[in-house]
Amino acid sequence: MKILFITHDTTRTGAPMVLLHFLRWLKEHQSQVEIDVLALRGGNMEEEFQENCSNYYNYSVETKTVSLSIIQRILKKLHLYKQKNKKDVFIASLAKNGYDVIYANTVVAIPIGVSISKASRESKLFAHIHELQVVIRQLLPDFKKFLPEIDAIIVPSEIVKNNLVNSWGVNKENLLVVHAFTEVVKIKPVKQKAKSKQKFVVGASGMVHWRKGFDLFLLVARNIDLRYPDADILFQWVGKLPKNISHIIDEDIRKLNLQESVNFIGEVSNPKTYFNDFDIFLMTSREDPFPLVCIEVGLLGKPIISFEQATGTNEVILKGGGFVVPYLDIEAMANRVMEYYNSANLVEEHGAINIREFSNFIPEEICPKLYAMLIN
Repeated sequence: MKILFITHDTTRTGAPMVLLHFLRWLKEHQSQVEIDVLALRGGNMEEEFQENCSNYYNYSVETKTVSLSIIQRILKKLHLYKQKNKKDVFIASLAKNGYDVIYANTVVAIPIGVSISKASRESKLFAHIHELQVVIRQLLPDFKKFLPEIDAIIVPSEIVKNNLVNSWGVNKENLLVVHAFTEVVKIKPVKQKAKSKQKFVVGASGMVHWRKGFDLFLLVARNIDLRYPDADILFQWVGKLPKNISHIIDEDIRKLNLQESVNFIGEVSNPKTYFNDFDIFLMTSREDPFPLVCIEVGLLGKPIISFEQATGTNEVILKGGGFVVPYLDIEAMANRVMEYYNSANLVEEHGAINIREFSNFIPEEICPKLYAMLIN
């Protein structure tokens, strides 16, 4: 079997991480499968992708326009030279590889996946859609026109499935729910410290972006600071912090007088060391299909608070490992934070539930199911 996996980039973010875990599992457990990877752009995990496939292609490099020589420019003006479209040539060359499956990982990868499958004819096209409504409309507004070319769609949660059915008219029969998963080093959860000796840490993580709700994180901190000025709480966000946004956040923190209680760490090589110090995890995302960070903190025994209608993780949280509050209800979220702050037993109880409920969201459990869908 020969599979071409298409990733929008190779950065250390959710969808590429899930794909990389799957490639590693395939390499170890299904060595007969020939794996090629096409990255539309590179990223900080490019070498890891290269190590786990037979052939690796960087679309932005392969299709880069080369300057014409002086002779070629003269001939072109005389209409005696026709420059080949490098994108068409590259797609045609990939189609000749005879892939059994073309696997477009995220909506951004769908258009080129369709182009290759059309040129190949013999290939089945799978689309793994990790996005919800707003992001799909931003990144692939004409998504509907590609649907007839897709053989099957994989989604990480029921909320993504329902959105595709209700908002985009996708046939339920073509949808397969396979939850997201991650490789996690299980660090023994730290017992709660006495409030007089150590701050209560409310954590958050992810690239600082509107979708992740970094502004809402600040508003929850402000709400608690105003209503409970004596609460000894540190709000800590771990994740990539673009420079243009960092200046805005710095100024917001200063104007809100939260310098002592809010800290945006930025991107770190091993975020789990920070996760382990969190007492609870605050997921302020507006849209998050099934974030890997929730699996990671859940396995570390951290309760999670999130918004209704915002994430597929709610399917797990509602089993008792946290609270789901009304969408964008800052005060309700702050109230739940204070419930945990005032009850170490509640933190421990909900954390134990998350350890149990998230224990199956690992490659060993999910990858066989994902592979089975590709070969059936």
